[in-house]
Amino acid sequence: MIQHFTHHELEHVYANAVNTIQSQKNFQDAVKELEEVAKAGHGKAALFLAELYYQGFRVERDSLKAQYWQKMATLQA
Repeated sequence: MIQHFTHHELEHVYANAVNTIQSQKNFQDAVKELEEVAKAGHGKAALFLAELYYQGFRVERDSLKAQYWQKMATLQA
């Protein structure tokens, strides 16, 4: 699965998911992809998720999820 991707492959999935969210296409699938990439160790994805949840951008505002992803980003830095 996604845990076995190289950093380059994770970066590609991350970039596609961010593009999808910003272009107002299918946010739910893109957020799921970001979560998978972040769980696989991609710090930028975790930080992006933290911002999404803090701001409630394309997702329901959730401070607990935001804090979780912020912590994950810090651990992956």
